[in-house]
Amino acid sequence: MNEKEFIIKDFSEGLIDKIDDNLLPENAAKDVQNWIGRYVGSLTKRNGQVRLNSTLLGGPISGLYPYYVGSTRRIIVSANGVVAYWTGSAFVDLKTALNTTAPYFFETCINYMVAFNGVDAPWKWDGTTVSALANAPTDGQFPVLHKEKLFVVPKSTPSTLKWSDSFAPETWQGVNYWDVKKGDGDSITNLKKFLGELVIFKRRSIHSLRGTSLDDFRLDENVTQIGCVGPNAATLSTLYVYFVSDEGLMAYNGLKVINISQDRIPKLWANINKQYIDKAAVGIWGKFIWFALPEGSSTYNNMVILYDPPADGAVGGKFWSLRGINASCFMRYSDGTQELFYAGDSNAGYVNQQDVGSDDFGSVINAYWVGKVFDMGSPERDKRAKRVFVKDSPTTTNVVDLQISMDYGAFSSLNLRGTDRYVREFRFSSANTRWRYLAPKLIHNALGPCEVRGILMPYKARTRPKVRVV
Repeated sequence: MNEKEFIIKDFSEGLIDKIDDNLLPENAAKDVQNWIGRYVGSLTKRNGQVRLNSTLLGGPISGLYPYYVGSTRRIIVSANGVVAYWTGSAFVDLKTALNTTAPYFFETCINYMVAFNGVDAPWKWDGTTVSALANAPTDGQFPVLHKEKLFVVPKSTPSTLKWSDSFAPETWQGVNYWDVKKGDGDSITNLKKFLGELVIFKRRSIHSLRGTSLDDFRLDENVTQIGCVGPNAATLSTLYVYFVSDEGLMAYNGLKVINISQDRIPKLWANINKQYIDKAAVGIWGKFIWFALPEGSSTYNNMVILYDPPADGAVGGKFWSLRGINASCFMRYSDGTQELFYAGDSNAGYVNQQDVGSDDFGSVINAYWVGKVFDMGSPERDKRAKRVFVKDSPTTTNVVDLQISMDYGAFSSLNLRGTDRYVREFRFSSANTRWRYLAPKLIHNALGPCEVRGILMPYKARTRPKVRVV
């Protein structure tokens, strides 16, 4: 038996759960949690979370917004009927006694911020004084400043778009409205400015408002049967709007929609709780799109699907599943020296900074990565291995646990026998070294960062067995 080597030098293909596990590319994961292949040749545990506020707000976060006025920068938050702003050390109430369940939406107009929740009367804040936003629809939702007009969707007429006069968020003429496929039994769920147009999402269609005023506005229905599930469930990149639909995770380029999840992660998508998918949230941070979704029986977003889009299009990107992150909404915020990424907690009254440190509020981040089932292309042959080498990096503070599944059996840990700089040697037990199918699993359930750069396993295979012809 000549010695061969099973080698994994790259983990960047991400999660693929659509094809049989022994047909996966060697750099893909059969299952993964809280690991990310940020670049070729590296698998790193995700970064952690830090709470902005130590004092719990009254309930889950229902709105989050960055407001800049002059040199003043404020984080705006809504929770349990209260809208507040962050002073740098605590949240101070802006407005109280509001509806406790309606999500809040904010927009900056001229020199003040406006606030709508579809229930309470809209209002404005100039950084000092809170006052009523005169003449605006009392039940407006989803405010967007587009072509210098403030657009909203009244909750009482959820297929109607209304807007103010240009540069006048408190002047609303009766003729400034447009019905969007009214009577189809559907509602507008989201508004986004994209490529100079106003994209209007309904739950089952996508429309574009083109033009600059009522004189030349034109409304086109670009996509039928597919739409966005909720008001926080879409985000903009340079070339695409990424959003959550009832059919999967989508990318929209202004003309057509592409389902980016169906050919990679259909099993993971099948485990999303569709009953509460309207609470989905989408954000963009670095090169990744963050899709926050309710997994399993959860009634709130308790998982993030991370998507790394390709450089030249939407299809063919890589997916990673992150657990332990509860996000009702996302926000990018500049404090004047750096940009930070926050999530409103979907289960508690906290605002949580993302992608920082190596723990979640002081607790361990549990991470695992399961590779393809390896059979050397000859499942009829017996193989034998005694050692596996794992290469990590100087940033790793606690050694990764290596587990092996033989012939689709349970995973069991190998024994760490020695370390030569950043190469760890693991040993099989003497009683269990033969197999036909083998799958590796990397686990890191300890404090501190961890990075794996490669796996090498020397093995021997028996010669091909002879087949008796009867």
